[in-house]
Amino acid sequence: MKKDIKMIAVDMDGTFLNKDMVYDKERFFQLFSKMKEKGIQFVAASGNQFPQLQAYFKEVEPEITFVAENGAYVIEKGKELYSADMGKEVANQAIASLVAYSDNPFVVCGKNTGYVHEDIDDAYFEMFKKYYRKLVKIDDFNKIDDVIFKFATTFHEDEVPEVMDYLTGEMNGHLSPVSSGYGFVDLIQPGIHKGRAIKQLQEKWNLSEDQCVAFGDSQNDTEMLKQVGHSFAMGNADEVVKKAAKNVIGNNNTQSLMDKMEELIGI
Repeated sequence: MKKDIKMIAVDMDGTFLNKDMVYDKERFFQLFSKMKEKGIQFVAASGNQFPQLQAYFKEVEPEITFVAENGAYVIEKGKELYSADMGKEVANQAIASLVAYSDNPFVVCGKNTGYVHEDIDDAYFEMFKKYYRKLVKIDDFNKIDDVIFKFATTFHEDEVPEVMDYLTGEMNGHLSPVSSGYGFVDLIQPGIHKGRAIKQLQEKWNLSEDQCVAFGDSQNDTEMLKQVGHSFAMGNADEVVKKAAKNVIGNNNTQSLMDKMEELIGI
């Protein structure tokens, strides 16, 4: 497949990372070297916080672009390009709604760190730590002095539709609930998503949609997949995501993503 590809964007959990939350670094660095030679931008686009993404790519961090927090925080090769603060009033409304719904813990995702209540169960805290490298316990969410990007919470997967309906009604358009897979639900700012961030990068780098590629697996990837000319859903992807993408490849525990990257790069 020989195309004038100039951007490759990948979701992380369930897409670029396998079930053990790792990737084939040796192969990726070989591909990344070829991408640099050909002037192809690599973008890590995730619901994860920036420090978590940095840790995955610490060897090449200054050379790639990060779309963190579902598009609320964009860092282009070490320089902040965009930061979206939801504001204290909206954040307080979200906190009240989440507390009223259930005892399930949630993360307040800030620019400096993630915040959880100090009463959080140890098992939940350790689970969140897998996704939030910087995570602190706090006794009162009103004490947070930070830019707030989004909220993240988790439920049994069969509860997710009900949770989404509840939060949609509660937030009344001020925040939008999105499923990020595996029972996780994020509350994001309307219009602030991965697709918006990708469009911003396309405009900054003067790229057409046909020069851009994206890979994803969860519903929070759909806008990104629709924003590019070459979209790939993983075999393990949500059915909604598979319908949004132009192509479906193998699951995230195979080498299919790296294989497709190699094909697209034209090695």
